[in-house]
Amino acid sequence: MSLPPPFMVPLAALLVPLVSSTVSAMSDAPGPLTLAVHQNGDAIEVQLIGESPEARQVSYLLEVSGKSQSRHRGKTTLAANARTVLSTVKANAGPDWCVRLVAEEDGRAPYEIREGNCPEDS
Repeated sequence: MSLPPPFMVPLAALLVPLVSSTVSAMSDAPGPLTLAVHQNGDAIEVQLIGESPEARQVSYLLEVSGKSQSRHRGKTTLAANARTVLSTVKANAGPDWCVRLVAEEDGRAPYEIREGNCPEDS
């Protein structure tokens, strides 16, 4: 059995995480902030959820766009092992909506999560 040339293996390994992930390549691992998005017709409800195994300070920018646009920026300290809803946004967003979260925490690169129909350059 022959192995592929060494330069081909790293390229394939880099492409796999980009295929199915909604978390941007700003970071390798999921962070303590996540989104729960529920759609009912043209209305959406977005929950920003924080959960961490240790106390941790985080800052974030949550953007919801569709028929209108909403931005929520915050900074908080998450308690250890406590799932917390940090923000809930309800909107009449229409069929083409986008939810974008940009999060930062000490000691790691910022990360981004997108849900819905988000343009690549937003």
